[in-house]
Amino acid sequence: MVATGEQLNFLYRFETPSGAFTYSDVAENQDYNGETYRYIQIEHTSPTYSEEAEDAEIDITIHENNEVATLFVLGPPPYPIKITIYEFDRESEAATINYKGWVVRPSFDLSSSTVSFHCKTVWLFFERESISDSLSALSRYSVFDPRSGVDMESYRVGITITSLNDQRDVLIVSGITELDDWFAGGMIVAPDGDKRTIIEHKTISGNKTLTLSAAFPRFTLDAGFSADIYPGDDLTYETWANKYQADTNNGENHGGWQYTPNVDPAVRGVI
Repeated sequence: MVATGEQLNFLYRFETPSGAFTYSDVAENQDYNGETYRYIQIEHTSPTYSEEAEDAEIDITIHENNEVATLFVLGPPPYPIKITIYEFDRESEAATINYKGWVVRPSFDLSSSTVSFHCKTVWLFFERESISDSLSALSRYSVFDPRSGVDMESYRVGITITSLNDQRDVLIVSGITELDDWFAGGMIVAPDGDKRTIIEHKTISGNKTLTLSAAFPRFTLDAGFSADIYPGDDLTYETWANKYQADTNNGENHGGWQYTPNVDPAVRGVI
């Protein structure tokens, strides 16, 4: 993606817990504001705007071999990641801000070796893929967020895939001893790090069955494969106080409307 003028291009700066990662969309290193932006296959859509600030959204498509994508592959979702896109004049070495926002979620496309980051100008922390309910008493962040105080690795359960349906989004598995719904709203991680949200966890005809938010490719997860699953969170105070009571001090860490923390993270604007 190239702006008007042969000397104009875009610079992408991702600010993450591990530091800043900087990329350019032209095939040469570029220096700006004391940082070097290296070339990578990357582009972004035009922002969508409306009267609501949180509706200013873009999608950034980037080659999957990048440091930001690795943060999502190696563990649970990381802290919020800020994105700044500059329009850069290579001749004058001056830059203007084209977009500022937060990475809300990634989507990996294994067939094209790319990952798409969906970004918003304002991120509401109670947004969760596939899990929806009244927001009146829900936490502003999930137990996967480090602020919850929950060590999710201690809840990890290893399973084996027994079979998949034709659409590959319903799995029969072995290795689960927990009651139904324990993993609903949680996460399944394939051996290569690919992840999906667990929509439903039920026992059907005696079989432990997981319904997923999207299918896994055959080479990523298939019958006989091992995988890791993490329990779910419906963002309610009751779940934090009971299911995760040991880690949340009986729900004291809950960031919901009933129990607003000292630092209110409900809406993270762009600074």
